[in-house]
Amino acid sequence: MEQNYLPLFRKYRPQSFKDIVGQESLVKALTNAIELNRIANAYLFCGPRGTGKTSSARILAKSLNCEHGPTIEPCQKCASCIDITNAQGLDVIEIDAASNRGIQDAKELINQVQYAPIHGKYKIFIIDEVHMLSNDAFNALLKTFEEPPKNVIFILATTEPHKVLETIVSRCQRFDLRRITTQDIVKRLREISDLENIKITQEALFTIAKNVSGGLRDSLALLDQVSILGVKEEITKDLIEELLGKINFDTLLNLLKEIYNQNTQTALMCVDEIYSKGNEPRNLAENFIEFLRNVILVLNSDNLENIKNFSSLIDDDIEKIKALNLNKDKIFKILNTIIEYYKEIKIATNPYLWMELAAIGASRLDLTLNQAQNIKPVTQNPNIAAINLQAPIEKAKPIEKPINNESEIKQEPIQNSKPIKETPIENQKATNVQSKDSAEIWMDIISLIPSMPARAFYKGVAKLVKIENETITLGFLNENTLVQAKSASKMPQLENAIKALGTNYKIEFSRIDENTKIIEIKPSYNRSVIQNQTIKQTQTTQQNPIKEAQTNMQEEKEQMTENEKKQYSHKVQEMIEQFNGRIID
Repeated sequence: MEQNYLPLFRKYRPQSFKDIVGQESLVKALTNAIELNRIANAYLFCGPRGTGKTSSARILAKSLNCEHGPTIEPCQKCASCIDITNAQGLDVIEIDAASNRGIQDAKELINQVQYAPIHGKYKIFIIDEVHMLSNDAFNALLKTFEEPPKNVIFILATTEPHKVLETIVSRCQRFDLRRITTQDIVKRLREISDLENIKITQEALFTIAKNVSGGLRDSLALLDQVSILGVKEEITKDLIEELLGKINFDTLLNLLKEIYNQNTQTALMCVDEIYSKGNEPRNLAENFIEFLRNVILVLNSDNLENIKNFSSLIDDDIEKIKALNLNKDKIFKILNTIIEYYKEIKIATNPYLWMELAAIGASRLDLTLNQAQNIKPVTQNPNIAAINLQAPIEKAKPIEKPINNESEIKQEPIQNSKPIKETPIENQKATNVQSKDSAEIWMDIISLIPSMPARAFYKGVAKLVKIENETITLGFLNENTLVQAKSASKMPQLENAIKALGTNYKIEFSRIDENTKIIEIKPSYNRSVIQNQTIKQTQTTQQNPIKEAQTNMQEEKEQMTENEKKQYSHKVQEMIEQFNGRIID
C-alpha cells in the first residue's frame, strides 16, 4: 500500500455543488442564495449518515471564502479552497460537538467569534453532530446564533435533529438531506469503478447500493473494501453478499422449497448446514424474512423493473421464484410464522433451538390447518344423526311387549315432556373444567394460546406445580425463563386463554428446586378443548358413536404427538431435554 493512499470515500468526496449526489433541492437553494447574495447567519443540515451533510457544509464555506467568490463554482486552487479541502484553514473551523459539548467549550467558541477572518471574507464554524451539545452549551450559544458578527456564519450538522433545542433550530435555516436513491448510488459507483479500473458486475454494484441504507459514503467504503479483489477477476454479487454477511439466494430458496413442501427433516438439515457455515440464527432469521418479503413482491407484481427497484433480486432470481408456482397465502403464513419465532430468537439464550422450532412450525402449517378444519361438531359426521337440543321430546308410546324376564325393568309410558333447556356455554365450560384434573385443565389452557412461540414456551419450558384455590402455580428453572414468562409478549396471551376457557384462574410464578413437586403432563392429556366440549354436548343421546369418535380423535392426537417427536433432530432433542431441566449441569 502506498503511503499517500486515500480511501475512496475521502478521495472522491464532493468538492463543489455539481459533485453532490442526490440532493438537488439543497444544491438549488444554496446556489440561489449565493447568486442573490442572501447568506443566512446560521444553517442546519439534517439527514442520515453518509448523505453529504459535512461535505455540503465545506462546499458552502469554500464557495463563500474563495478568492473569486462568493461563487457557486469555487476555483479549488486558491489558498482558501486548498485549506478547506485539507481541513486546515483558520477561517473555517470544524468542531466535533461530541468531544466539545460542555459549557466551557461553548464559551471558548463565543470568544473565537469575536476575531475577524484572516484570509477569507467570512469566519465559518462547522459544528458536526451538534445534537451532542449539552443544554447549558445550547443556551449559552443562543444569543450568538441569533445575532453573530456580520462576517460570522454557523453551519450545524446532525443526524438527530429532534435532539436539537427548538430555540436553536428557529435561529437557523434548516435543510433536510434525504437518503440517496439506489439508481444514483449505482451510477456513482460505476463512474468510480471505471476510474479506478475495478472489475465489478452491475449486479454487484446494485447489491452494494441496496444494502447501505441510502448512504453514498458507506457504499464507497464497501467498494473500497472489495476493490483489491477486482484487480485480476471480476467481483460478483455472491462475493458482496458474503462480505455483508448475507446468505445467498440459492440457499434461502432451497430452504423455502423444503418448508413449503413440508419436508421438515430436510428443512432442519438446511438450517444446520447454514448454521455450520458460521451464520448465527438471528442472521438467518433476518435474511429469511427479507427473502420472503422479496418472494411476496415477485408473486404480487408483474412489473419486472418495479420488482428489481424494490428488492435485491436480479432477473435470474425472479425467474426461479416464478417457476415454483408458489401460493401467495401460504407464503404469507410462512412469513408470519418466522416473524413470530424471530421475536423469541432475538432474546433467547439458545437461539439455534428457536430457529429449528421456527422451521418445524413453518413446515407444518398445512398439517396444522387441516387438523383445525377437521375439528367439527360430531353431529356433522354422516354416521351420527343430527341433534336438536331445543326441540321438545314427543309423547312416547307404551310398550306392548310383555315382560317375560324378571330382570327386565318395567317401563311406563312417558308423558309429554318439557323442552330441554340448553345450558349456556359459560356454564358448560365451568362444568367441564370442574370435572378435569389439573393436568387436563393446563393442557386445555395451552391449546387456546394463539401464538405458536408462546404456546411452545408454556408447554415445554413452564412446569405445572399445582392448581388449587382458583390459582395456577407455574415453576421455572432459572430467572431468565421466569422473566420471559412475565413478558408482555407472553403473559397477556396466557391470561386471554384462561378467560377463553371460561375460568377466572390467577397465575403465580415460582422457582423450581429439587424439592418442588411437578405435575406430570402425559401425552394423552394433549387434546383440544373444542373436541372435549363437542363430545360432552352430544354424549347424552349418542353414546356409542361418540365413544368411537372420541377414541379415533385420541388415537390421531397420540399419533401426531409421536410424529412431532420424530421431527426433531438429535441435536434439538438434546437441547430440549437440557432446556426443560431434565439434564442438570
